[in-house]
Amino acid sequence: MVEKISRRQFLCAAASTGAAAVLGGAGAVLGASTGKAEVGAGSRACPVLWTPDGGQLHRVARTVSASEALKRRKLIVILFGGGTRSSESISDPAHRYIPKLWNDMVPRGTLFTNMRVEHKVVHPNCAGSIMTGHWEWDDIDWSKPVAHPTIFEIYRKACHAPDTATWAFVYASILAKTGESLASGYGRSYAANVVEPPTIPRATAEEMDQRMQHAASLGSADAEIEAAQACAKLTRATSRISVEGLHSKKARSFLDTEYGRWKTGSGTTSHDAFLTDRAIACMRTFAPDMMAVDFGEIDCAHYGSWSRYVEAIRRTDELTWRLWQAAEAVEQYRGRTLLLILPDHGRELDGPGRWGFIHHSNFYTNDGADEGCRRVWMIALGPGIMAGRRIERPVPITAVAATGLEYLGLEASAGAESSIWNLIT
Repeated sequence: MVEKISRRQFLCAAASTGAAAVLGGAGAVLGASTGKAEVGAGSRACPVLWTPDGGQLHRVARTVSASEALKRRKLIVILFGGGTRSSESISDPAHRYIPKLWNDMVPRGTLFTNMRVEHKVVHPNCAGSIMTGHWEWDDIDWSKPVAHPTIFEIYRKACHAPDTATWAFVYASILAKTGESLASGYGRSYAANVVEPPTIPRATAEEMDQRMQHAASLGSADAEIEAAQACAKLTRATSRISVEGLHSKKARSFLDTEYGRWKTGSGTTSHDAFLTDRAIACMRTFAPDMMAVDFGEIDCAHYGSWSRYVEAIRRTDELTWRLWQAAEAVEQYRGRTLLLILPDHGRELDGPGRWGFIHHSNFYTNDGADEGCRRVWMIALGPGIMAGRRIERPVPITAVAATGLEYLGLEASAGAESSIWNLIT
């Protein structure tokens, strides 16, 4: 039997039945020439085939293999976080600090050059607003969840998905509540698993500072390298990691294993590198349908060092590229993943007698919240996304939530900023 329905009807049906699975590359759901979809939840899923006809889609019941049924759409949101000015990223004519993004990723996707931060220019507020589609935390109380349903909660509730289907990897505890909300009918039971980097006691930080200062006073590069290696070893030995954001035994077991590997390792102790390695391990272990990775080391600009600021941008560029490469390599993600990559916000413009990159406004008063803070960018990559397209029109960063959810056949909560999916396909 063939039943004719519209694209919108399918999206609504998908949301109500928990269908976020769409098989076959770009997918007929959003306009490709042919595609396959799986409608339903859990073991009661009903395999169907979608083909276009006269602007509508036909649904034809059919039998699909188990391997086909596993081909589900995925969403990864990467926050090129810590506050990045466009002048050191996409607006730099030489693109010195984002070579991977500019040369490998931008040509394969759609670039938005005027994403807007229309509210408080501070990391948790912007990150939380991106995850809900609403401007969050007017009171700047980051200890409580956001006010509106997050993309994770909406997905888990609609799809009856386990906690291991949604993860957020965040660079600091002030972002720990971006995965859950206070909204009625949602909350912790539908929240994402949240992973934070390891932390160290104040005593360790003070000892590391003393060691590095002593090495610097010797005027020896070798002494500084040895001190840095000793500090890294001390960091691993005295560190601890939070498990408060994890919602199941499986999630806690995963982090315990990954943390153990990090503690016995000898590589970098970068927080953002830790998040990247854990996110990729999570992709290979659980293949979550929705994931957010929120970087933050670029915020070292507050120390006033230009070299540290741009080096952090280079590192974030590399780590973002690694996540994209993982999405291309891991079978469950290859050819069916939408990546949305954007800074959480910018930093201040330079002015007479001052370097603006050091700060990103006074978020209590909004003083200093200029165009350098408010204008950022976004790269959209994935099936059906127009390659090499550049969009100059202003778009609020809150459009991310509805856009990502529409790709999965779902909708953001009432009053959220509208999806911009139509601009990228």
